[in-house]
Amino acid sequence: MRLARFIAILCVSIWGARFLAAQESAEATTKTLIGTWRLVSVETIRPNGEVIYPFDGKRPKGLLIYDRSGWMSVQIISDPQPDVPTASSREKFAQAPAAEKAADIDGFYAYYGTWTVDSTGSAVTHHIRQSLYPAERGTDATRKLTLLGDRLTLVAKAHEMGEDHERKLVWERIAPEPH
Repeated sequence: MRLARFIAILCVSIWGARFLAAQESAEATTKTLIGTWRLVSVETIRPNGEVIYPFDGKRPKGLLIYDRSGWMSVQIISDPQPDVPTASSREKFAQAPAAEKAADIDGFYAYYGTWTVDSTGSAVTHHIRQSLYPAERGTDATRKLTLLGDRLTLVAKAHEMGEDHERKLVWERIAPEPH
């Protein structure tokens, strides 16, 4: 009886320690993600391992922001960057021909919402409130994450072009500007 009680207490203690360690890992990851990140690269990896660049090109630019209150925002512009329309104001952009505006939108991607880190600290979920793509609004997008120094790698699963892919985005922390 004492042995069984000892084993039960030991199991509960081990489970509790693992739970606390995972919780601490998630909290540490959350704190590390807070800030602004510059896009370094986007790769689409096909099932056979081939790397392709179907949407954003080889050198897209972008910004990812995670803030302390739990909100996030991402913007990506493709490479090559669209150069139309050349309107210098919102009003002139609205008056530009539809074909010019469509070309500009084809090279741009953005959404915002809230974010959470999973209990192990190995994935982040973007709870998308608004997106350039209407079908993404109100959805959750989970990305496996890896943090190494000032580099953040996010990997998402996607089904595109008739096959399953992994989309790998590498971000670099932007140091805060001194005031």
